[in-house]
Amino acid sequence: MKNEEIKSQIWTIPNLITFFRLLCVPFIMWCTLDKNTYMTFILPNMGDIAFPLWGLVILLVAAISDLFDGWIARKFNQTSDLGAALDPIADKLMHVATLLSLVIIGCVHWAFLVLILLKEALMIIGGLFLLKYSTPIKANMTGKIASVILSVGVCMSFFHAMFEKVYYLDWIVIGVAVLVTYVAFFGYLNQAMPHFKVMITSLKNKLDPNDVFKRMNIIRETEGVKDVDYKEVIRKMKEENSEQKVDRE
Repeated sequence: MKNEEIKSQIWTIPNLITFFRLLCVPFIMWCTLDKNTYMTFILPNMGDIAFPLWGLVILLVAAISDLFDGWIARKFNQTSDLGAALDPIADKLMHVATLLSLVIIGCVHWAFLVLILLKEALMIIGGLFLLKYSTPIKANMTGKIASVILSVGVCMSFFHAMFEKVYYLDWIVIGVAVLVTYVAFFGYLNQAMPHFKVMITSLKNKLDPNDVFKRMNIIRETEGVKDVDYKEVIRKMKEENSEQKVDRE
């Protein structure tokens, strides 16, 4: 995507909701880390226990808004490549920030954060690269399932003082989520690899990947070809550029 395309897609309601989720991230961290915001409850056989419930409330509000932006985008035909790229990034930042906060206060084991952080960092870097030079890869069903399981595990971890008495049930759920997350990651990588090949080859040949993808789309539409040979497209574009250079001289 070029800068002009990105700017034209910013001010849609679904994307504004996505920006709202991004703004929720620092408030989730603040209310999870600052014990002055905790709520205290008297539990049987456990006494007085304080929970970071305001952090959980903000997290849930942000998560619910995620359901609305997708519905609005489909209902009012406001889907966009920018939204397809930003939506999963917002989800990842929200999950990672919340997990980091829970690790700091001792409610989640640090190993879960490291595994998720590694995978999410690769996804964000790849997503931004695709946003700049290609059409972003939409989240697959496995990724959505992993996100739901992780969300459940994270919400349970806000009450870790309770769940650690029940075989660390919250950590078991997060562990399952991490496993499914990596299955989704390799599926995403398999989808993205053809795009990366086109981008890398284009850049090596000093061509704008956006122009190469545009030419490939034109060929698909005009010739009805599903699988376009990107190497052949790049070769022809290089020849055209050489001819234009000769004509100018």
